Amino acid sequence: MSSELQLRINQASNSAKENNINSVELVKLLDDCINNNVDQSLAHKLLDIAHLKSVSRSIANSNDEEIWLKKIIQLIKKSNYNFGILMKQRADFYNQKDAITFHTNRDLQSISYSTLWKKIIKVAQALSHFEKFSKPIVIGLLTNNQINGSLVDLACLSFGIKIIPIPLNSTSQHVSYIINHGEITHLFIGGKTGLKLWSEVKTKHTLVFIALDDSDYHHSDLMSWETFLELAINVNNFNIDERLMNIKIADLQTIMYTSGTTANPKGIVFTQLNIISKRFARGLALPDIGSDDIFLSYLPLFHTFGRYLELMGSIYWGACYSFAESPAFNSLLNDFKLIRPTVFISIPKRWVQLYELIETKFDTDSEDDDKIKKFLNDLTGGSLKWGLSAAGYLDPDIFSFFQFYKINLLSGYGMTEATGGITMTPPNDYRKDSVGKALPGVELRLKEDGELCIRGDYVSSQYYKEECSESFKNGWFHTGDIFRENEGHFYIVDRKKDIYKNSRGQTIAPQKIENLFQDFDLVKSVFLVGDGLEFNTVLLYPNYDNLKIDIKNIHKNEIRDIFSSMILSVNSFLASYERIINYVVIQRDFSKENGELTHKGTFNRKTILKNFDDIITPLYEKNYLSLIFESKEIRIPNWLLREVGIIKGTLSWDGNRLFTPDQSRSLVINWSAKFIQIGDFVYEYKTDILDFESIIQYPPLWLGNISFTNFTGNSIFRLKEPKVHKNIKIHTPHIQLNPSNEIIPDKIDSMLFDIHISVKLFLNNDISVFKKLHDIIDNEPHNWSSVIVDTFMNYQVHPDPDFRIKLIESLLPSLSGELFISMIHDAYIYQKNIDHTKDLNLDIKRINDDHYQSIIKFLKKAKYEIKKYKNHEKDFVKTLLILISNYGTVHPTRFVWTRSEIISWLSSTIPKPIYSTAQKAYYNLIKGFRSWIGQSPKVTVDPETGEEYGWEDIVIFDENVRKKHRAHLLDAIIETSLIKESIFLFSKNYLFELNDIKKDGLWVSHIESSNKKSIFRILIKTRTSGTHNIIVNLNEGWDSEFIDEETKLLIMMSSGYKDVPLVKNFGGYWPEKNLYTEEYIQGETLSSYLSRNKKDINDKSKIDRWQMRWLHFMWNGIMAYQEFWRRTEFKFSIQPPDPKNLIIPIHDYKTGTRLISISSRKLISSISEHFLSLYTDYIIKTEQEYEGLRHMSDWEVIFTATLQASKVKKGKEILDSLTLELDSGAINKKCNAVGLTKERINQFLMDIDRFGVLTKPVVFASLRYERWLSLNQDATLNAKASILQELYKDYELDNLLDEYPETRVRFFMMTCFKGENADLTDEFESIIKALRKKELSPWNIQERISEINLKIELNSDEKFFLARMLFPHIDAADFVELVTTDHGEKARLDLVFQTECTDGKLYRIRPPFLPKEIAHFHTLLTESSLSATFTSEHEFLFAFNSRNKLVGGLYWKNTEKNRIHLEWVVVRKKYQKISLSRRLMSDLYKRMKHKNIKIITVGFYAEKFFFNQGFSLNNRYGGLVKEI
Repeated sequence: MSSELQLRINQASNSAKENNINSVELVKLLDDCINNNVDQSLAHKLLDIAHLKSVSRSIANSNDEEIWLKKIIQLIKKSNYNFGILMKQRADFYNQKDAITFHTNRDLQSISYSTLWKKIIKVAQALSHFEKFSKPIVIGLLTNNQINGSLVDLACLSFGIKIIPIPLNSTSQHVSYIINHGEITHLFIGGKTGLKLWSEVKTKHTLVFIALDDSDYHHSDLMSWETFLELAINVNNFNIDERLMNIKIADLQTIMYTSGTTANPKGIVFTQLNIISKRFARGLALPDIGSDDIFLSYLPLFHTFGRYLELMGSIYWGACYSFAESPAFNSLLNDFKLIRPTVFISIPKRWVQLYELIETKFDTDSEDDDKIKKFLNDLTGGSLKWGLSAAGYLDPDIFSFFQFYKINLLSGYGMTEATGGITMTPPNDYRKDSVGKALPGVELRLKEDGELCIRGDYVSSQYYKEECSESFKNGWFHTGDIFRENEGHFYIVDRKKDIYKNSRGQTIAPQKIENLFQDFDLVKSVFLVGDGLEFNTVLLYPNYDNLKIDIKNIHKNEIRDIFSSMILSVNSFLASYERIINYVVIQRDFSKENGELTHKGTFNRKTILKNFDDIITPLYEKNYLSLIFESKEIRIPNWLLREVGIIKGTLSWDGNRLFTPDQSRSLVINWSAKFIQIGDFVYEYKTDILDFESIIQYPPLWLGNISFTNFTGNSIFRLKEPKVHKNIKIHTPHIQLNPSNEIIPDKIDSMLFDIHISVKLFLNNDISVFKKLHDIIDNEPHNWSSVIVDTFMNYQVHPDPDFRIKLIESLLPSLSGELFISMIHDAYIYQKNIDHTKDLNLDIKRINDDHYQSIIKFLKKAKYEIKKYKNHEKDFVKTLLILISNYGTVHPTRFVWTRSEIISWLSSTIPKPIYSTAQKAYYNLIKGFRSWIGQSPKVTVDPETGEEYGWEDIVIFDENVRKKHRAHLLDAIIETSLIKESIFLFSKNYLFELNDIKKDGLWVSHIESSNKKSIFRILIKTRTSGTHNIIVNLNEGWDSEFIDEETKLLIMMSSGYKDVPLVKNFGGYWPEKNLYTEEYIQGETLSSYLSRNKKDINDKSKIDRWQMRWLHFMWNGIMAYQEFWRRTEFKFSIQPPDPKNLIIPIHDYKTGTRLISISSRKLISSISEHFLSLYTDYIIKTEQEYEGLRHMSDWEVIFTATLQASKVKKGKEILDSLTLELDSGAINKKCNAVGLTKERINQFLMDIDRFGVLTKPVVFASLRYERWLSLNQDATLNAKASILQELYKDYELDNLLDEYPETRVRFFMMTCFKGENADLTDEFESIIKALRKKELSPWNIQERISEINLKIELNSDEKFFLARMLFPHIDAADFVELVTTDHGEKARLDLVFQTECTDGKLYRIRPPFLPKEIAHFHTLLTESSLSATFTSEHEFLFAFNSRNKLVGGLYWKNTEKNRIHLEWVVVRKKYQKISLSRRLMSDLYKRMKHKNIKIITVGFYAEKFFFNQGFSLNNRYGGLVKEI
């Protein structure tokens, strides 16, 4: 077996050298060697092969790293494979290849592997000489990085001599402690720092001291290096192989001491197994590093990364370890060029310096990639491929920068106790702020509190001479660091010992919060305070070397704004209890000299708290004066006391009055049970603390309170923007009118002051207030518009009803429609209760379209509730009917809506007084409208020829028009405004005159005569607006009652507010001429269409096509008949429901189904008979006539159409009533025969409650998608997304969201997510239920989708479609990405959108993911001379270039539920002419539309840009406004 294994090992060796490794065979070979107890030499040979790059790559690619490493370690243990054997193997394998290079007198010397091994042997022989006198010996190393020190270390590790490197950054006391504690017998000393420390401790120890460099040998008590090496000559019995074989890999080999702070350092013990196993683990983690690589190394060799990863790692790989001449940055730059390394491992600072050096040379935003790459190559020697940044935080942007330019810069986390690295970023899998994944061979576990625990063969087992340590428990090492884990990646949170709890017991991790400031250019140091305190504060030390903003020379208020904005940006990423409440800019940085920093540069928190106590204490002092009386407290801000000149100790409160000793200032403040009087006003207030600051910040609470403003002084009128205070409100019934002894302040140039005086005038019953209010509001109050409304809302219950109504009239331009109708309703009822004879007197010119639409909404609702109304409520309805009649007269474009609404009242069962008012309103509307339209002159002049002509000259009658009809029609055309009115109503409000029609330009033809009327088509050709068609219906037998009802119903079925036309749009009715007009619509009846295609329908090969078409015609037809039923308030149905009476668009995504005639209407007596008629007369009879038609669904279509026509709530009531009717025996039998059962209805209603309404557009869009997919089975994701978006738009699914909020989710469930993921389906069903219950808004399901994203493992396709479901504005080909970011307690799902600008480059538009991005945006605003202060209400949208550099952005805040105010839009100068600002705005519109934002306001700047963006002036909002 041994010979077979030898053969296989030899074959494996050859394959490895030829880069032709089979990982499966290799693992099997390793397994066989272990199981068959292969002899030591063969085992060592296999272990030698394992270091080769080809082997590591093969194992890494097979994902068998853990299995392989576990077996490798087994073989190491069995064969006693130690570092000395490894070193010997490398010398044999690589022979003359450079192992180490180092500097000597400015020259670079190299040592080959074979030479290195010889030198190691010689040093080991010399060391063995000491064993004659002291056994065992313990070697100490106190030196800088140098070749001789490395030789000593390598010799000890190779031949099993215990060695202890002593950190050079130790104090002399700690050096002494280590010598004693480690029982060092021989100490090697090198370098100036080593000599200095030695000189401080040498007298305390009786050791042998050896100088590592002859240049250091000038002390009599130091043995020279040359003398030391000569000791080897006297050693005759040094058997290399015997020494190597006698090393026990489980024995203690070396101790490394931590850098202590105040406590003594801890000694961490390592065995040969720890050291060797780590090398194989690193080899698997970095499979692309090998013998061709060169390490440029400056990290100290008493540091685990320098000693184990760099020196021993390079030997393991057969690479070259190059000593840096010095750790200084400029020296490293020279070394880069001289050594041309491929690997560079460093603390973050050196990577930052490299990056900053490039930034000073180039504009890294836009410089050509090749130029930057060339400069970076020149800088680093041209060969650098690998980098590692450890032992500190490095900005993710710097990681990304080097990775972009092909330097694979990795992140990692390690501890000395784990022989260095514990985690590392896998190559090509970098995650922002992650320290990577667990290295092979180490097991990681997070405790409940997040502390990381580790165990593995390369993890130390204990601290030296500490049998019981809290850090080592049950085989696990407890790191003391708090982590979080996501998808295998680990993220540092804080040191466990630094985590504290605030006064409310909530846990705070200071390092996590401090790290958020790491990337702020203006901050050099930040320290979080808050242990045991009520809230967090920070100490900030600015970066005065910042090039962008000269902090030393800017105003302190500007500095305050900058740092306040910075802290607000950080707070937006924190949980509420973690947020920073206050801060102070400190005058000096934290330092080691003051004991505030450890040797590693981390904080000594207790020392900082002690040293800065005098600065920290004021941060927690009250910034207000507290006055207490019994259980009540008043808090007055210090700034206000300063403004008014009151000294803190001189202000008193006796529970009734606040006053100064000289009584120069006083204010009534008096609490009662639920109220508090402050000055002139009484407020509702439930807490025991009155905060002046909060009241001042919200002017509607104090405007008009003269006593209050007299006390506070004029400074409060300088307020920049309001902040709503919800815990207090004015108790208006207790307002005292005409308060006495008040001092009206002198005039102040302030909008707030003008409002203040207006309120006072209003409360004093001064009629002049309304002129003042008109002036304020009509002259654009800008951002104070909402303050005006909110303020006067407090006083709308003024005792004088005329004042109430006049107030509303004054405020109208600033009032929303919803608020207007609420206020005018209350004011009207109040007026009627005082004087029922008074009518509403409101200036119609101040009413806008928003108010008008709200009146229409109110009337529609009132019509169904009128029976419940009391007299004054009914009077209010009458008033509104007159009001909309007047509005429709003044605004002719609203004539159709107004007419439709008034007619709907005239067609309803309503009280006679309201009917009379509606009739009056209707006649007034018609009269006013026709007066405005005016009658065209009977004679005009041809503008081209100057010839006179009249109507007789332009009208041509077709031969089929009878003589009597000609006379009748010509008379109507001449004597009425029939033509002019019809063209206006059926065109886009085009108003023409007679001279716009040429001679012979009006053609009349007869269409048909039936059902007691003759129908004519009139075609009009105009000079300027093209051709128009109208229909004239001439009554020839209907009585006046029937035609009156007919015209009313036609108007109701025509276009109205939010009603699509169900018939041809109605024009006008002229009873005196016995005719009415309608819109002319071309179209084929359903019956005619089916008849024309009968042969095709009966073709069995086309059954699928016609099944889909028939479902479309069925559904649309039933919806049209049910819609007619609804608009007649469920009184009439058209009998029979016949295909002959329908025009239905051929395409199922088109709307516009019309009824041809409503004359066959009949009163409904039974709901069940009505439903049966739809089924039998429409569906079954049509199918009997056309055998090829087969319905896919029947009653469910009728039920759904009913719900869609009548809305869900009413539709469910109708279906409930239908089930009750089915209890009747006779009808039950009839219905059961055709499948209409109670069980079927109930099942349908249950499905509705569970899944929502499956509307026709969703069904057909989904069917279309399925059909498309069956024909395009290999379609790409983009193609699928494209068809989804087309279908969503074609079927206008967005329009269904108000009534059916589940529409979008349902559509995606039935298409791209259909049957794919059961867990995802369950989540979608849960979302649908929440949407139906209105617990969620269809515009705000981001949070739920974010939870799904975290909870369920989604594949790339699902993520792709999820982004498009969540953000409807995404185009199919758009490159987008859903990114989850942490924002305090919750994760948030954000969209990254990629767009191409006119420069041909790609930019990414997204919200900020890190606080530093907000800080960079603030810097950009400052550089652009734009003043900005961010608040917690602000939201941001930024643009980044391909290098992730912020190049522009905008920010806004929500001012109302559906309105935002855009603060600033800014783009860096070099990016201003590439349409980037337009791209930003476009993306903003789409995102806001998705959130159901309707209005965007902006101040007066860059007006031309915003006008081009569709903004316009709007007095109501006081600025530029865009509706989206």
